[in-house]
Amino acid sequence: MSKMEFFAPWRLVASFADGSRLLFDGLTEQQAKAAMESAQREHGCISWWDHVTDLNYEDGRYYRTTPEPPTIHVLKIDE
Repeated sequence: MSKMEFFAPWRLVASFADGSRLLFDGLTEQQAKAAMESAQREHGCISWWDHVTDLNYEDGRYYRTTPEPPTIHVLKIDE
């Protein structure tokens, strides 16, 4: 059976008072932040957090959900 990969639209990373460093996914950035904040009950206060940037994420956002940059067409008209 093949393994299926899932990439959430948003991913955050946080370090906690107990020394753990965890990833948090969400369908929205707010959902990922809420999951990260609720983990404080188990792991203590957040000492650091950021948006994930890696092979699949850029500034916390899954790369395939990032809109394509606009295309500019330049026409050169010769006189």
